[in-house]
Amino acid sequence: MSNDVGLQDSAAAPQAGVYYGWYVVGIAFLANFAAAGSQFYAFNAFMLPLCELRGWTRVDINLAPIIGFICGLLGQYSYGTIISITGPRRLMAMGALVSAAAFITLGQTDELWLFYLAYILLIMGNAAMASLVANTAVSNWFVRLRGRAMGMATSGLTMSGVILPFAAYNLLNTVGLSWAFVIIGLGIACLAPLAWLVVRDSPESCGLLPDGQAVSPQDKQCPQIMPQSQVPPSQLVRSASFWKVGLAYGLASAGVFAVVFQLGPRFQDLGMDGDTAMIMVALTSVAGTFGKFTWGTLCDRIPPNRLTAVMFSIVGLGQILGLVASGPITVGFFIVIFGFGMGGIMSTFPIISAWCFGRAAFASVFRLLALFLGLQAVGYLLMGGSFNLTGSYDAAYMIFIFVDMAAAATIVTVKPSVWAQPEASK
Repeated sequence: MSNDVGLQDSAAAPQAGVYYGWYVVGIAFLANFAAAGSQFYAFNAFMLPLCELRGWTRVDINLAPIIGFICGLLGQYSYGTIISITGPRRLMAMGALVSAAAFITLGQTDELWLFYLAYILLIMGNAAMASLVANTAVSNWFVRLRGRAMGMATSGLTMSGVILPFAAYNLLNTVGLSWAFVIIGLGIACLAPLAWLVVRDSPESCGLLPDGQAVSPQDKQCPQIMPQSQVPPSQLVRSASFWKVGLAYGLASAGVFAVVFQLGPRFQDLGMDGDTAMIMVALTSVAGTFGKFTWGTLCDRIPPNRLTAVMFSIVGLGQILGLVASGPITVGFFIVIFGFGMGGIMSTFPIISAWCFGRAAFASVFRLLALFLGLQAVGYLLMGGSFNLTGSYDAAYMIFIFVDMAAAATIVTVKPSVWAQPEASK
């Protein structure tokens, strides 16, 4: 059970200057930027050239994230255990190096099986530096301002969509496919020394408390190491909140990530050229970045279960517009509404998880909740199968709309668990 309330009561006045936790947020932002950019957004520029140069189909490439995510989620479960022993710093540095090597390999092979293997390693490396690991690093440093901090950290996921498609497209046209992968991979590698030098595992290890409060010298009872709470899986699976949160986010993210993974090809299917399609992808990501920070900040003021129900509904509305989009007006509404809604998916997931289960138990619980994201594999299959069978993504979009509304109806009923009662009562 979390001791955050007791710790905050015994804290002295906030420290002067910039709270060190914001530096941790900055590294988490970069880690999320690199992970989302390499897994999703870069392929908006690379998917069609890979098909043309390697003789692969869209279904072939869609199998890569399916296989990769399944393996990555299993690895992420292990990372949740490792964090409690080593902290997030070592994993983030190691993950950046693995991701960089894997991404470079993706652009050098013309063997499909090796492409899949490299993508698996990319997902494993990204899971070690972003997602659960980066979210745990941020959650360790914040309680009262957790929503704002998570919103800023996870905005890297969509900010990469503003920059990476353009960068990848321009590199593709300037230096070619193989070298484009090399240059982006070297950029990812730069994150390793940054994470090692900057990230600290918890404020307690630095003589601080969450949200920037300094430990009072007179308070001899205040611990210098953040207490960890390991929630046994046997107890967790009996929690209704665990199943509701996991299924709602797993199903909703299946549609969102499958759509984002091939948003560029979708726009090109509507008759746009490559440059225009990348601009549309970037604008969607701008809306998503704004959404991430907005949804995260609002979670500090509004109960996350109610707020995320609204967010899922907006995502569904955006996908309705994506289904009927044909001209510039409907495409514009799709970009704004879907982008703003989808931006909140991965920023609110760790927030509502910490709200339900507490800061101290976050890593042990989130590693299991993240397994529900394996449902994303279904989304990729639906998108690839829909295009192969019908020549469009419309059938997949219709399924995703229904799923989003079901997720909204489910998440609104979630309540804080017994592991988070002290935090939730603040």
